[in-house]
Formats: sequence, C-alpha cells, structure tokens
Amino acid sequence: MTEIVKTTHRPTWAEIDLAAVRHNLACVRVFLRTDVGVMGIVKADAYGHGIRRVSRVLSEEGVQYLGVATVDEALEVRDEGLDVPVLVMGSVLPEEVEPAVINDVTLTLCDKALLDKLIEVAQSTQKRPRVHVMVDTGMGRIGVWREDALAFIDAVHREEWVELEGVYTHFSSAGRDKEYTTSQIASFERILGRLEEMGIDVKYRHAANSIALIDWERTHLNLVRPGILLYGIYPKRSFRDKFRLEPAMSLKTRISFLKDVPPGRSLSYGRTYITESPTKIATIPIGYADGYGRILSNKAQAIVRGVPVRVAGVVTMDQTLLNVGGIEGVAKGDEVVLIGRQGDALIPVEKLAKLAGTIPYEIVTGITKRVPRVYKN
Repeated sequence: MTEIVKTTHRPTWAEIDLAAVRHNLACVRVFLRTDVGVMGIVKADAYGHGIRRVSRVLSEEGVQYLGVATVDEALEVRDEGLDVPVLVMGSVLPEEVEPAVINDVTLTLCDKALLDKLIEVAQSTQKRPRVHVMVDTGMGRIGVWREDALAFIDAVHREEWVELEGVYTHFSSAGRDKEYTTSQIASFERILGRLEEMGIDVKYRHAANSIALIDWERTHLNLVRPGILLYGIYPKRSFRDKFRLEPAMSLKTRISFLKDVPPGRSLSYGRTYITESPTKIATIPIGYADGYGRILSNKAQAIVRGVPVRVAGVVTMDQTLLNVGGIEGVAKGDEVVLIGRQGDALIPVEKLAKLAGTIPYEIVTGITKRVPRVYKN
C-alpha cells in the first residue's frame, strides 16, 4: 500500500482505495465471456470517487470504453491525457457537438436534428465522429423508439460523415420486474437480428448495467456497462452471496471540539436532542453542505476509537454532533469514520442509504467537491 498523502488542510476527507476499484473490475470480468468487453461507467465524477483517477485506473486495466453523462465529463478524461474511447450517454445540444468531435468523444445519437449537426461539424472539422444509437425499448427517457429504430439506424449507417460504432439500450427494472425486462431484451434482440439481416455491422452492442450484468447473462452481447459494482457497492442484496466486492470509498473526519454536557441540555437546531445524563459531545467538521445529509439527524452512527456512536441532534450545514460519552480517552483530533471501517466496526454505505430512505448511488454521488478525495494504492 502506498502512503496516503493529504494535500488540503481540512480535517474531513473521502478516502478512495484504487486497489478496490481494480479488484471490483476483476470480479465483474469473472462473469463475462472472453469476447465481452467492459465500458466502465465514470459519470457523476465516477460516482463521487473522482473521474480522473478512476478513469486512469480503468484505462490501465484495459477497459474498452468509459461511459459518462456529459461532454464536460468526457473532456475531463481527455484532460487527464487518456485516449481510451469515451461515450456520452446523454443527449447533447447542438453547441456541445463541436468540442466533442474535436476531442474524439463518442456521442449518443437518437434524433435526426443531432445527426444533421454532426454531419455539419464533421464536414467543417474534417473529422468523422463515432456515434452509438440509443434505442428506447421501454425506459421512456432518451432514445429512438424501438418501432422507429431500424429506419433510423439504417439512415445513420448510410451517412458517410458519421461512423455508426454502437447500438445500445437501457433497462428500467432489471432488478425488479422480470417480465418487463424480458420484453425489453427480446425487443432489442429482434432489432439486432434485423440489423444483421440488413447487412448492418455494428462494432459494439450493449445493454447490461450492473444488475443485468449479474442476473441476465443474455444481455452481455459484446460490451457491458458496470457502474456501481466498480465502486464496491451491491445494487442487490442477493449479490453478496455471489462475489465479494471491496468498498472503494471511506468518509472520514476528525473531532474538532469536545464539550462536557450536563443532563437536560438541548443540542443543535430545533432542540431535537436533549441529554438525559452527563455526557461528552464531540463536534465534527462535516455537514449537509458536504453531502452528509440532514436526513441522518439523530439516526446515523459514526465510529470513534473503534466504537459506534450516535449522531446527536440535527446535522447542520458545516458541523455535526456526536455523543461520545463513555469512550475512554476520546480526544480532540481523533479520527471519525462516517462510511467505512475502523477496527472491527463497520458502517457500509448501504446502511447509511437505508437510514436516509434512498439508494447508495445517491449517498456516494452526493459527497460534494468541498470534501477532498485522498487516494491510496
């Protein structure tokens, strides 16, 4: 393990274990045939883990593609000096086309207006952009409707100024609705079969997100799109019995203030927490402006000196209180773990998400830029 180096003064940080990302990618590849590639999803700042560093690791590990949500995210990958193919998986506006084409960024295509703009930019720059056509088989978001897909894909294929490199779809309920997912799969398979009959050869065909990758082998096609799995988070509880992921993110801070508090004192806004006996209250420099949600007030736990302790009172914008009474030797400057492991104690992000009434995706992507990312391994 390489030494962890902090380059900021703030005693709050998200610790990112890049060895865990490598391990999780290896876990994903165990489920794949040798002819199936990987598009590592690094949108939303690599799910809060840092798009530049994670993209570099995935590139070093030989993924075929990276998936992002915006052109700006794709340009961050390029600014890192990486030449791995990058797909923008959102629909872009006309003004975004030129910077994407100039920087060799692959765009999602699902309407003629964008195709016309791509042709215009291709002719002016003398660069032939790659595109992946998104087929809406039932997500109801972006994409050309499945009924119109063949005609549209054929038109893109015939266009000399644009390279049709991929065709893909996205599942709305892969982990919940077998019947609906089966119908989406069948619809996409019919389209792929007709394309083959029409003599339209598409290099990449992809559909599988993290859940489909594990539960629906027939969706692997020749490229899969793992996202949350790469960061060591299980999108389904049952996956824990199939393989062991390593959480890549820990959220840590330090005690910035300690106070002896007598019984009957109220703590934080709204007086939602009143001490029942003499205790010791620690202030930690993290709050909802950092992504540690107000919804966690009086619910969540943290770990101090290997002991789980309760959040006391309302989480505020910049500070949170912990009841650390009874922890022997607790001191200002002690490390506090809000997500992750300390000694034998563990707070998984899935537990925090359950307390917040949300999904782990929202927790990790919600850790704001104010929290520095510190990398190890």
